[in-house]
Amino acid sequence: MTWRGASAPLAVLVAIVTVLSANRALTFPGSVRWGYGNCATCHYNVAGGGVLTPYGRQLSRELLSTWGGEREAEFAYGSQLPKWLALGGDVEYLTTAAGSGRGLRLVQADLEAAASTHRWLAVASLGRSSHAMDPMGEDWISRRHYLQFAATPTLSVRAGRFLPNYGVWNGDGSVAVRKGLGWTDDTYNVEANWITDRVNVALTGIVAGTGELPVERGVSASAGVFFAGKEKVWLSYTSRGRPGLHRQAGGISGVFGIGRHAYLLAQTDLQQVRDASLPDAPLDLFINTCFARETVKGLYVLLVDEVAQRDMGSASRVSHTYGAGLRWFPRPHLELQVRWRKRDAEAVSPEYMDGFSGFVHFYP
Repeated sequence: MTWRGASAPLAVLVAIVTVLSANRALTFPGSVRWGYGNCATCHYNVAGGGVLTPYGRQLSRELLSTWGGEREAEFAYGSQLPKWLALGGDVEYLTTAAGSGRGLRLVQADLEAAASTHRWLAVASLGRSSHAMDPMGEDWISRRHYLQFAATPTLSVRAGRFLPNYGVWNGDGSVAVRKGLGWTDDTYNVEANWITDRVNVALTGIVAGTGELPVERGVSASAGVFFAGKEKVWLSYTSRGRPGLHRQAGGISGVFGIGRHAYLLAQTDLQQVRDASLPDAPLDLFINTCFARETVKGLYVLLVDEVAQRDMGSASRVSHTYGAGLRWFPRPHLELQVRWRKRDAEAVSPEYMDGFSGFVHFYP
């Protein structure tokens, strides 16, 4: 849930109204400082986000939340499910106080399930798609669905609709390194993942798109290493295109634990887009950093900074966005976040990210 130019009382009111239903996919790469170097430790999705594993639910109570009962983190606050089934949800509302599409609208409302048997895992979601003029959404959609086979304890292959494994995913598709590289929508892919305690490698073939824009088919690759008990660094590369346009990008990402109460998330990417209608293929630069400090258990102070330069040969096109925020996990199933960002005219991030923004996240 995000608003632009809203007053503090309005922000609080919107948070109260949506607290029982608003939700976005929980991702927390900062858990690397506790010794968890892979997203698959807590999520069925090896790239992070989506349905939590039973172990991930317990960690959300023991390490992430300010308060929590013994069985509070379980599905629906303690409901028993068959061992082969896990359920989760994802609902998000957006509200803006200025600009086009002002008001409250549904961005995402999904129920997601993960079913596993022996070496096979099936994941699927069903929900309402977003619509700028309709607060209840437009049509039914399955935003993520795939079938995964574990060839060995460390090697798995999956095919279906999901976000390719590239860089570090913190659940926010509006940041410059995601928006600028076109990693905002799930695509149809075939992907292999090799994951050990210290090393992970992913290779993705992008075969079809899901949005209104023409699909960019191609490949992406990512390799990461976990070291020193609380640090992780990735290298990523993608090459994809469509008729008349070809995109290449590569970069380095990292999550660095600072003691047990702070972490730094950083990603830097270079991109070159060759458009057949343009004479040149400029080099773009995207940088995103976020520093988080846990003040009391479950409550984090955030400092964020973004730099985007669409053409590194043109200094006038440098964009700089900065801000601060609070992220709080009061109890299992619940996350609250509010941020303020100063965005300039050349920013890659959406217009509504200028000023105050916030969301309330509830997962069943």
